[in-house]
Amino acid sequence: MTMLHIDLKYINMISHRLDRFKRKDDYLFNFRCPICGDSSTKKNKARGYIYKKKNDMFYKCHNCDAGKTFGGLLKIVDSLLYPQYVMERYQEGVAGPRANKEPEFKFEQPNFSGRNTSRLIDSIMDRVDKLHEQCDLTDSNHIAVDYCRKRRIPIEKWDRLYHIEDISKIHQLAPKYKDRIKTNEPRLAIPFFDREGKMTAISLRDYGNSPLKYILVKVNEDSPTVYGLDVINYNEPVKIVEGPLDSLFLDNAIACAGTSFNKIQTLNLPEDRIIIVDNQPKNKEVCNIIHNLIQSGERIVIWPDNIEQKDINDMVMAGVDVGNLISNNVFQNLEAELRFTNWRKC
Repeated sequence: MTMLHIDLKYINMISHRLDRFKRKDDYLFNFRCPICGDSSTKKNKARGYIYKKKNDMFYKCHNCDAGKTFGGLLKIVDSLLYPQYVMERYQEGVAGPRANKEPEFKFEQPNFSGRNTSRLIDSIMDRVDKLHEQCDLTDSNHIAVDYCRKRRIPIEKWDRLYHIEDISKIHQLAPKYKDRIKTNEPRLAIPFFDREGKMTAISLRDYGNSPLKYILVKVNEDSPTVYGLDVINYNEPVKIVEGPLDSLFLDNAIACAGTSFNKIQTLNLPEDRIIIVDNQPKNKEVCNIIHNLIQSGERIVIWPDNIEQKDINDMVMAGVDVGNLISNNVFQNLEAELRFTNWRKC
């Protein structure tokens, strides 16, 4: 039984409280994020989206990366209305701990190894560096090459990125995905491998402005979803960032594919590692993460006040020398606490 009519009812009830609220489609709504406040300098920016996935509505902000069920968003926007919403769903028989839960894609782990994995990847995807060579030879363009060029991703890292023309074919790498993805849109594919070179996941990055900027496909549920484990030097300091693409701009870097930095405790990384959280001083969730990392004794980057960009890729595109910037702004313990107090705006 679907409860979309209840979600739509409550979306309408709180719409007047959501700045720059617009209905883009039957099940797609756009507004300024009530969690991070969206851009403080550009009042027309609206990067919060409520969207439909399967039979429920979910929320995603492309500024602070907050992701919640619609119920989770409602609880923040109107805590008094939230219990009424929960009761109404309960009366319809869909409340409880599993109600309105983000669908998880779990798969039986295919028995891939080395050469077989590469062969299967190459059968459904095209490596971006090879596409670049073809474009040069034929004097043509390709969406993946254009994207990497516009994002200024170092060309020597393009061999780690792929273009998949039809993402529904991803089930060949993750069989249980066969009936999960209905669309056949093209995306940038970013494979994740463990230390032994076995594929653990694939991140599918939208080329445009889809509400679902990333789709993360877990090939191995038992392995941590961390990008770059197969290429770093474990005897040198490791930089740890949020996004896989951001890691490509740094030496010896991995990415947690989000803000779940607690997973690094299982990776046996050097103690002098450096954690680099996105520059979001107004985001309470991000501030809490940084606070906890400082309390646990981690070395962490606290961005200077003059840096306006959110992530490393944006900084690179703005002409910032991110290597030197990071090197000069790594702090720990008391010094980190003092810097963090001045940096946070929430």
